[in-house]
Amino acid sequence: MVQVPDVLAGDVRGVARALSVVEQGGPEAEGLMRTLRGRLGSAQTVGITGAPGVGKSTLVQALGIALVGAGTRVAVLAVDPSSPFSGGALLGDRVRMPDLLERGAFVRSMATRGALGGLAVATSDALDVLDAAGFDWILVETVGVGQDEVDIAGEVHTVVLVTVGGLGDEVQAAKAGVMEIANIFAVNKTDQVSADGQVAAIESALALAPPAAWQPPVVRTSALTGEGIEGLRASLLDHRRFLDDGGRRSEAHRRRARRRVERLVSAMIQERIRGPLAAAFDEVLEDVGRGELDPYAAARRLLETVHREAR
Repeated sequence: MVQVPDVLAGDVRGVARALSVVEQGGPEAEGLMRTLRGRLGSAQTVGITGAPGVGKSTLVQALGIALVGAGTRVAVLAVDPSSPFSGGALLGDRVRMPDLLERGAFVRSMATRGALGGLAVATSDALDVLDAAGFDWILVETVGVGQDEVDIAGEVHTVVLVTVGGLGDEVQAAKAGVMEIANIFAVNKTDQVSADGQVAAIESALALAPPAAWQPPVVRTSALTGEGIEGLRASLLDHRRFLDDGGRRSEAHRRRARRRVERLVSAMIQERIRGPLAAAFDEVLEDVGRGELDPYAAARRLLETVHREAR
């Protein structure tokens, strides 16, 4: 049983129990989120995304250490691929960021559970739990499936896209997809010769983009040596100030709320057709398989059934 006062006090065990509850979902998770309502909005959330092999975990640890060193409370939510056997996260919390843990930060792995875009529905609830627990910065490290991973933009205030040179195509950084959601670009492993080409490719692409109120900076970093980490932290602070100006933060919260409700509605419908309405779902699938019903009509029939059962 989650003790809400423990969560609000930032008690590590209490926060861990609350995160386990929201991962499992169900009535207890819904009740917890209702209780936490009105106690949110203080944390700055940052998504760290990028292709596998760019050094996201090492960069997150280095950035987290810098933020802790500046006197702020830091939590890391590491979204991992799901185990095909247990459904849980494949990587462990303490395996990935031991130095950050030693400095008092909170680190938690969360499984994607097959969610599209690499983020589970429970990620939003987990962010709210960490926010209510009083963390100043919440860093979300995504799975890293490359260009298609754009869901993170709907969950956090700031998106940092981590890239490196020499992955086979420097122009890859200039393509649509994750580049369009990035607020800050971090070119990691700057000791590599190819880093200059990657920086040039990103800056050229940004120069072609339409004028905007926020111009994404390109920060050179080396997570192993610490080079550029302070510059990355400064860019995060700049973007936080940008959001605080002109009501941009409130607008971002409204966008997140809309996306969140849409995802929950979709999840609830799927839960119904896999549970109480499983028989009706199977019957409709049989009709589609025999060619007696087209998929659009089948989907509408299921929606009508869900609506009728909900009344």
